[in-house]
Amino acid sequence: MRTKTQRKTKPTTSFVMVTPELQSTNDEVMKAYTKMVQKATELLTKFEMKKYRTYVEVDHTKDPQNVNYISEFVCHFWNITLTNGKDGRSYIFLNYDSNFIEKFGSNLTSQLVREAYKVTNSEYGTNGIEYALKVMFVDYDVHNYFFRLTFEGETDTISINTVERPEAA
Repeated sequence: MRTKTQRKTKPTTSFVMVTPELQSTNDEVMKAYTKMVQKATELLTKFEMKKYRTYVEVDHTKDPQNVNYISEFVCHFWNITLTNGKDGRSYIFLNYDSNFIEKFGSNLTSQLVREAYKVTNSEYGTNGIEYALKVMFVDYDVHNYFFRLTFEGETDTISINTVERPEAA
């Protein structure tokens, strides 16, 4: 009886050549991510309770374990993640927590999604970054992830902030 022996394969590492065009596109995705985070923090000012105005930013570039993740914005309601794909292109993932929508309604999430589509839209027939936005239309347990990050406290990669409410006139 003969048995097949498995061939030993060497692990392969795939490198992606980052061209000036790819870098320019990734810079545009980074700008869109920044605008989405700005909109999310603006939306948090609507809450009276400080806990709902608190958010976490994770800088994955300071963690050598996370080679594909770049940055995250996490609050009770949303997780906005900037990543690099295997193809070298940057992507933005937007997750939401349906418990938040059930409790507070969908208005704020709708405003955030509207902004996300707006900042990733290509105009005037240019090559855009629509590909980069991945709105995850499945429920995600964002608030428990948020609680875990805040429980662990601030680190080299995690910062915890609170949005101030504008003064009433």
